[in-house]
Amino acid sequence: MQLTGKIALVTGAARGLGKGCAEAILERGAKVALLDTNESVGQETAAAFTLKYGADVCTFVLCDVTDKDQLEGAFQQVVDRFGGLDLVVNNAGILNELDWEKCINVNLVSVVRGCNLGLRYMGKRNGGNGGLIINMASVAGIYAFPASVYAATKAGVVGLTRSLGMDYKFDKDGVRVNALCPSFTATSLLDEFNASTEDRREMDDMVERGGLLQIPDVVKGFAKLLDDDDRNGAALEVTLQGLKYYGYESGPWDRA
Repeated sequence: MQLTGKIALVTGAARGLGKGCAEAILERGAKVALLDTNESVGQETAAAFTLKYGADVCTFVLCDVTDKDQLEGAFQQVVDRFGGLDLVVNNAGILNELDWEKCINVNLVSVVRGCNLGLRYMGKRNGGNGGLIINMASVAGIYAFPASVYAATKAGVVGLTRSLGMDYKFDKDGVRVNALCPSFTATSLLDEFNASTEDRREMDDMVERGGLLQIPDVVKGFAKLLDDDDRNGAALEVTLQGLKYYGYESGPWDRA
């Protein structure tokens, strides 16, 4: 996707992967809105980006993605501020097995809403110009994982992405939808992992055996999804072994 002059919205963008993705967008000449609940860090990030990339290319919007009205208002605020929307990155996520309802609301419900809003503002049948949605999933949405609720939410994101990426939907909306599926990454998400002692121990063992990605490793995968204009409904794995599109079998109802 050619991003020069485009408008992007990234959730969970004050720090970590969201911040890294937002900077990749700015480096490609687009404007970006950073949505997050952490106002102080979000404002600092926006100020640093403005200093580096220029005035009126970045704004921070305080937003709890689990609040339907706040999320809808944030989308409208971005469109009013920048005059449109071309790219939505549903990145906000938590790793909390004990407060599992919140985990589902942040990781899956808000992504569904973010996709619906992206289609509302970018979809051609609604008067938009088309665009791209990138959902932050995880290898936990593909393979077995100690954090079972987290895995369920990420599997849901992968299924949502694939289904929204069906050809007949793109023919109507002109919006591509892809998912990024990184392995364990060195962010605060792991530090804040809230689960049983057994799940925590197994997670630590898996990290020790498999190693940790760094944020720039994941951003490379994000950049590939930005560049691969022929991909729709795709899930891109990011591991220490590199980048790989996750394959899937055709269903019995698929056209020959």
